[in-house]
Formats: sequence, structure tokens, C-alpha cells
Amino acid sequence: MFMSRTRQRTLSFLRFNIEQSVLRKRWLIVVPVLLFEAYIGGDEILVIARNQGLSPNIWNPLFSILGNGGVIFLLINFLFLFLIGDLPVETGFGALLLFRLRSRSKWWLAKVLTLAVAALVFAGMLLVLVGGVSSFAFPWSTSWSQLARGYAGRIEPNPAVLVLSPSGAFLQLITLLFFGWFGLGLVTIVVSALVNNGIIGFLAGAIINVGGYIGYKGYLPHYLDNVSIHTHFLLDFHRFGMETSMYPPFGASIIYWAVWIALFTTIGFLLCRKKDFLSEKDRS
Repeated sequence: MFMSRTRQRTLSFLRFNIEQSVLRKRWLIVVPVLLFEAYIGGDEILVIARNQGLSPNIWNPLFSILGNGGVIFLLINFLFLFLIGDLPVETGFGALLLFRLRSRSKWWLAKVLTLAVAALVFAGMLLVLVGGVSSFAFPWSTSWSQLARGYAGRIEPNPAVLVLSPSGAFLQLITLLFFGWFGLGLVTIVVSALVNNGIIGFLAGAIINVGGYIGYKGYLPHYLDNVSIHTHFLLDFHRFGMETSMYPPFGASIIYWAVWIALFTTIGFLLCRKKDFLSEKDRS
């Protein structure tokens, strides 16, 4: 009976966090931003296809937008950090729920699971919005387009990716993006929880994100490439069976993010034991 009541409280707290952090009006900003980016990105692909005389399909805008380092690091990642930056910042009501939960560890676990849900929802919104808009101008296909093969190396994806099927490659791309957002988000909410300030948490995540963009642009020493997040965020920076490639295999990036997530989840557990959930205002 006690275990059932404890589980019910935990699930109720998790549901409350998802409702408060994911089902918020601020998430509506994703719609116009991504629709605009899909329109601009799709138009660029159509111009290139027309100039080259090569036919495109739906995979061209999907990879050109969601596999583009500039778009990911300068737009989409910042958008995600904005959405989840204050996820662990509690109001007085949230602190009251924690008191009923009677477990700081379960509080942090609920925050981590909420972040995972947020990353999944964000990925789903990208797929629906970018894919939906692009489908009006690009035909669906199960194979790579003439443009992807004939103009390889000048648009996404990397020519090495073409050894995979489009659907298989896209699944790997989305997987890397999900783990990247989850990992980057963890750093953000750890800092936010530590200082109880979503803006500071956002800035912490933004600094790491900018570091990833610097690596993407090639401004880091080569020996740091496999440490920088850009290598493990973007599908193009993987070897795809080419043993002579300087890039890591896809599995290595999954291990990279697993270690990252385990590390910052553990740091969060340790910090939440000492966190003061009541602000001076709440005490008065």
C-alpha cells in the first residue's frame, strides 16, 4: 500500500512537470520558426536542383535542414535551450509537491525524464513541421535523389552517408540529435537547478553550444574533434564503414552521449541533495 502510494506520488509529480514544462505556450514559438526555416531551406534546394538539372526529393530538405551544422548550432539548439532552460526552477507550489514527494532523488529523476520527453516532443515537432512543409514541394521516395547523388559533397548529407538507405541514415541523424539535445539540456538544467535561475542555465548550455559551433567551423585543434559535441551531434562527422576516415563510427557517438548523460545525471543527483528549494521569498 505504501509502495503504491509512493509510486502514485512520483507519477503525479512527473505528470505535473511534463504539463508545466512541455505543454506551455512558449512551445508555440517552434511553429513559425521552423516553418520559416523549412520554407527558406526548401527554396534553396529547389534553386540548386533547377540550376543543376537534377531532381530532388523529400530527403534533400530534411538532411539540408536537420543535418546542417549552422542551422543546428545557431538556431535549433538555442531554441531548445530556450524551451527547457527553467525546467528545474521551482515555484512555491513545486516546492510543496516536493515536500509531498519526500524524495530529492525522485524530484531530480522526474526532471531528467521530463527533459527526455521534451527532447522527444521537440524532435517530433521538427519532423512534422519540416517534413510537412517540404512535402508540398518535394516528392516522397525510398531512395536518394538525383540531386543527392549528383551534387554530393556540396549539400547535405556527406557523400559517405549515401552507402546507407535514406530512412536508415535519417534514423541515425534523429537519434544523434535527440541524444545531443538531451545531453545539452542536462547541462542546462543542472546549472539552472544549482542557482535556481533559468537564464543562467540557458547561458551555460549556450556556451557549450557555441563551443560546438566553433568546432564545427574547424577552429579547434584536430585532436579535440572527437571531444567536441559537434562531432557527435551531426551525422556527417561519422565514418560509415570507411576505416581510413578520421571520424568516429556511429556507435562511438552513442557511447559518448551515454557517458555524458550518466555523468550529468549523477552530478544532478548529488547537487539536489544540498539544493535549497525554498527561496527567501517563500520563507517569508
